Amino acid sequence: MCSALRTEFGLAVARGPRRALRAAMRDAAASGGFTLIEVVVAIAVLAVVLGAIGGAVGTTVKALRSVDRQLPLLETAQSLMAALPDRTALRPGVQSGTTGAVQWRIDVAPLDGVVARSGAPQSAKWVPLLVTVSVQDRDGPPVRLDTIRLAPRAAP
Repeated sequence: MCSALRTEFGLAVARGPRRALRAAMRDAAASGGFTLIEVVVAIAVLAVVLGAIGGAVGTTVKALRSVDRQLPLLETAQSLMAALPDRTALRPGVQSGTTGAVQWRIDVAPLDGVVARSGAPQSAKWVPLLVTVSVQDRDGPPVRLDTIRLAPRAAP
């Protein structure tokens, strides 16, 4: 096959250099090779796909960093919530402090409006208290946990 191609190319050269060039280009196009446009389009498609993958990886890394930053704060807030006194010793007020590089604050306030709207008599044995634990690192947003605890009503 190779000798036949050489013979054909030799005949085309004998007829003239332009004919030989046209014959060679015609044979290359017919051989099923890639044209320059096809290669450029394939590279452009590959660039778009790689750009989309890179964007998805960047978003995932950013979300993981956010979770890694907030997880210790959430653990601190949960441990503070677990260390609250029992319902008989829980009183309205504010406590704050620091644990390492984390600042925390505990707010305890009565929910009298809830009792009034529920129609329960003011002489009810229990009063709901809103407990809010806020924890914040130096450079991140705060983490806040809210809960409602029932406490015995103080004697008048």
